[in-house]
Amino acid sequence: MTYRNGITIDPGKRGGKPCIRGLRITVYDVLEYLASGMSAQEILDDFPDLTHDDIRACLSFTADRERKRLDEQELEERHVAGYRRNPPQAGEFEAPERDLAWGDEAWSDP
Repeated sequence: MTYRNGITIDPGKRGGKPCIRGLRITVYDVLEYLASGMSAQEILDDFPDLTHDDIRACLSFTADRERKRLDEQELEERHVAGYRRNPPQAGEFEAPERDLAWGDEAWSDP
């Protein structure tokens, strides 16, 4: 089971948080249980609707989401670094020479 088959996001369920197979158990719930020291078997004992594949799907989903977040962050850092190395030249991205006002041609009635 890949997480794409087991993790669902429904805006009407648990505030749109990623849930396991449409259940009201979120990925974050499972991660918090694991982080607090519960074993996978203890989680499965407490939530009989869950399977070992569901727990693996939570971990896979989270790893993929973190990888994507880091990739986006790296792209943004590269963009900023490139901008610092090559700032806009004079005349690029500057405001027009004068602001348009009510008396200007662009604002007058046809």
